[in-house]
Amino acid sequence: MNRARHVLLITILSAAIGFTLYQALLNNMGISDSLDSNPETGIEIGAKAPDFTLETLEGEKMTLSELEKPVMLNFWASWCPPCKAEIPHMVNFYDSQEGDVEIIAVNMLHQENSEEDMKGFHEEYALNFPVPLDENGRVTDMYQVKSIPTSYFIDSNGYIAYKYTGPMTEQSISSTFGNID
Repeated sequence: MNRARHVLLITILSAAIGFTLYQALLNNMGISDSLDSNPETGIEIGAKAPDFTLETLEGEKMTLSELEKPVMLNFWASWCPPCKAEIPHMVNFYDSQEGDVEIIAVNMLHQENSEEDMKGFHEEYALNFPVPLDENGRVTDMYQVKSIPTSYFIDSNGYIAYKYTGPMTEQSISSTFGNID
């Protein structure tokens, strides 16, 4: 009987330690705080988009919730052929706007071959919108990005209106923004 109590006690302590470590890991990644702070937050259509702050290529801090306008939140990497096909359409669309919408192109720096590759891509395609750098994959994981490019369209109140996986054209970007209030 005494041995059974010891096994039970060790099992309970192991579970408690494991759960504590799991929660600490989520907090470290910034996932638990951002998703638990608002029960409406999630990555489904109609949910409040998870907030984040990342540093841009130019060294400026960018926070999603501070934009207060419709946003195309795009995830990409320089080695991705569909991203290479999509980026010129994003650049052309952004050129045609007068600041009514925002394109945020999150570079998945943690999946790049090198930072130089990403910077070369940025220059070659003359990206004219903010490029925040997801150095450790925290935001990529938060948005559960499985393939790229992936784009979330977020309304001016911060709610997810649409999600697209795969490359978009200037026409599809424009029509999607046109359907967001």
